[in-house]
This record gives sequence, C-alpha cells and structure tokens, in this order.
Amino acid sequence: MKRSHDVRTIWGTARNFPVGASRPPVEPQLFIKNAHAVIGPGEPLRLSGGVAQRVVAEGELAIVIGERCRGLATPAQARTCIAGYCVANDVTARDLQECDDHWSRGKGLDGFCPLGTELVAPPDLPAWDEVVIRTWVAEKLVQEEAVAAAYVGPEELVCWASQQFTLHPGDVFLLGTPDYRPSGDETGAVLRPGCTARVEIAGIGELVTPVV
Repeated sequence: MKRSHDVRTIWGTARNFPVGASRPPVEPQLFIKNAHAVIGPGEPLRLSGGVAQRVVAEGELAIVIGERCRGLATPAQARTCIAGYCVANDVTARDLQECDDHWSRGKGLDGFCPLGTELVAPPDLPAWDEVVIRTWVAEKLVQEEAVAAAYVGPEELVCWASQQFTLHPGDVFLLGTPDYRPSGDETGAVLRPGCTARVEIAGIGELVTPVV
C-alpha cells in the first residue's frame, strides 16, 4: 500500500474519537480522500504555501479491504474481509477545510495521504485497547490514544460501510484521528518545511514523513 495505483478508494472518518465534551455522531461520518494523494513511507510531503497555509498531521489507523463485500451483518464477518491494517497520516489543510463547502481539496492535495508500511493481518493484532496511536511532529508528541477509544471500531466501521455500498479489494478506511495534546490544541501538529511527522501504532508499525 505504498502507491496510489495500489489503492482504490480512501474513506476518511470524521469525528470518530472523543474531543473534549464531544458526543459520537448518530452514524459514522465518511468522506472520500483522493487516492492520488498517497505517498509511501519515507517519501517527502511537499508543501505548497501558495495553496495551503495551515497544514496539520493526523495520525490514523488504516484498514485495507481484501475481499469484495456488500451487506455484511456483523463485525466478525467484516473482519474476514479485511486484508490488514497499516499506518496512515490524514494530512489536512485546515485553512482550505474551513473555507470550502466540502473537504476534497483540504484532504486531497498531493502527498496528503502518507500510508504504510506493511500490512498486519487481523489474526496478528493485539487487543484494540493495546493498539495505541502516537503522533510526533518535530519530535514533539502531539497525539496518543488507543484505537479502542474510537466511537466506532475498525470492524464495526467496515460492517456499517458495507451496508451502504459495495467494498472492493484495495479500498482503504481511515478510522479517524485522536484528540491532540493538550486537548483541542493542534498547534504542535502544524507541519512546516524541515520538520518530520512520525506516526506509530503499537503492534502495527511506524510511518515517517519528512516535510519539504
């Protein structure tokens, strides 16, 4: 899962982790992220100051579909359709996200989906409360939360999505991003030329992205 041609559709999930006094959405809130934004581990994210002024890192769990499926009844069924899990950085231009009526541009610029490294199959994972997402920007820890804190878990998300539309091998779901440290303050997650974003998910791997 290192190049856009390996990926079919990327589904992002909004507001899927607690932030302050937030409440879970009634249903998962999905958006599509441009598959051509995918870059591999170690590849540089090239910022264009003429397009976006405030770009932030969002460490996330990526769920890769391995089998065509539709109308799954249970999360256990969904698990059998998942090829594996890897690490993602849902890079986002906050200024574009705030001024546009939709998130396609703010989420889909070139390089805005670092993804990798290798897939970890479902049987090889520890329990979700032991799978912790951590994000560093310029060696500062800006996110730290277990996957179990998500309002909708990985298998539940895939199960629900399959009831909306057909899923295909190569589709990728991003589970959503945890709150920042301190809560609600994303200042430390802002990406600038010369810094490095590093997302580590315990039991899955580490994704390093230099910013130029």
